[in-house]
Amino acid sequence: MTFILVRSKRRVIYSYKPLVTGEALLVSNGVVVAAGDYESLKKSLAGEDYELAESESVLAPGFVDAHAHPDSLGYNLLLGGTIATGGLRSLLERLRSEGRSIAGWVIAPRVDPSKLEEGRMPYSWEIDAFIDDKPVLIQHVSGHMAALNRRGVELALSILGSIGYGDLEKGWIYEDDLWRLLTHIRSSMSAGEISEALLLGLREFEAHGVTAVGAAGLSQREIDVLLQLDSEGKLPIRVYGYVMYEKSLDISRVEKLVEETWSKPGRRFRVNGLKIILDGALGPRTAFLSSDYNDAPGRRGFLSYDAEELGSLLEEASRRGIQVAVHVIGDGALDTVLEALKKTGNTLIRLEHVSLVRDDQLTELKEFKPILVLQPHFIISDSWITQRLGWERARWVYRLRDLAEASITAYSTDAPVEPVNPFETIYAALTRGSLDGIDYSIPTIRNSVTVLEALGHYTVDSAAALGDPRLGCLLPGCYADIVELSEDPILRSDPVALRRIKARVFKLIKGDTES
Repeated sequence: MTFILVRSKRRVIYSYKPLVTGEALLVSNGVVVAAGDYESLKKSLAGEDYELAESESVLAPGFVDAHAHPDSLGYNLLLGGTIATGGLRSLLERLRSEGRSIAGWVIAPRVDPSKLEEGRMPYSWEIDAFIDDKPVLIQHVSGHMAALNRRGVELALSILGSIGYGDLEKGWIYEDDLWRLLTHIRSSMSAGEISEALLLGLREFEAHGVTAVGAAGLSQREIDVLLQLDSEGKLPIRVYGYVMYEKSLDISRVEKLVEETWSKPGRRFRVNGLKIILDGALGPRTAFLSSDYNDAPGRRGFLSYDAEELGSLLEEASRRGIQVAVHVIGDGALDTVLEALKKTGNTLIRLEHVSLVRDDQLTELKEFKPILVLQPHFIISDSWITQRLGWERARWVYRLRDLAEASITAYSTDAPVEPVNPFETIYAALTRGSLDGIDYSIPTIRNSVTVLEALGHYTVDSAAALGDPRLGCLLPGCYADIVELSEDPILRSDPVALRRIKARVFKLIKGDTES
């Protein structure tokens, strides 16, 4: 057995929750076998073959992003990343000159309309003024709506047969209809192109010290490519996949994928279960609320399944030992989840986003204790929350501390919706946007968290969300997924300084293999 003795000349953080530190650790076959002081570990290796790996930096467990979309991030990077623009004209001019075509469609990188001068997505006739000879799709940053030109609308109707979620006069398409259209477009991509996109996305996480990610909503083609990349040893980080649920899905096939990917040692790609999208997003006003949007009277959003349908899905998945990740943003959608749980009991469920939670719902969450997967950076990005929901409901938004007191809360980015960098997420959790002009930050500041709490949510708690306790720690039995930090985050109380910390994956000596 070959050992690697890893030493930091500053300190090693073995765990953030509970906080455990030291100066060295011993690794074999990609797993930590011992942790402690350097001299003691060195003496324990008397007569053994080992290699020494030293660092001048603080060493810590790799970050675990419990909910992101490495596939969508990769596709977005293939399309050129984000479009930084002042207005629709410059956006469309750039799309006309630089837009990339997939299956004959001109596809734009995701766009955040709140950063445009007009504060909205483009209308179909505005896109036509720049591109009218090809179908065009411009996706909202949330991923829950897109703008099409007239040719795009016509082709979408031909492909889908009908569009139930849309405003076709404006050329806007929402939710399931959008995802079905994107699935059709991407079906023309080769396995090589999908592989390129996935690797681009995964390497972006790796570049920021994220060593494991929950891929929240994969297609079968993406799963096939990830299985192939894993078999070839090409995955840069660990991936825990959730299959996107649709009514035609054969759940027994998902059960088989879970069994196969978890039964073999050495896997870096595992399938955990299902992703169910229950409602939409607050940005495009598709998240399902219990009462109307403040800035759009008469609109409450969309709900994909009622409590009976959701409960049946949860029960079947639980019988098969499959974890279910339920996308739930609006408080109306959360009512549906809680009603389903009252009938099914506590199943293998985790709730994604949980953005708007009333006080009465918080009490019920404490009873059921589902794992809650949160994205603190939404606080900064959703700077329009009080306009959209009103001041009364703003106090129910992104209740980080309240939810942590109710159940396990894992942190994530929902990338490409939010930045991949973990320290941007931690900064948002600490400040609640109080340094970024977020108007409801001070009245809700009690729902901020400490540095150490945020680091624990981003490692140990995210490992719990993904069902693998070997993640997010460097204690004996944990994966040796180590990152180097430019500064010690525990010693940085200034959130602005914390935001500047860099994390990079610490590469063990080549030749080390995993169990």
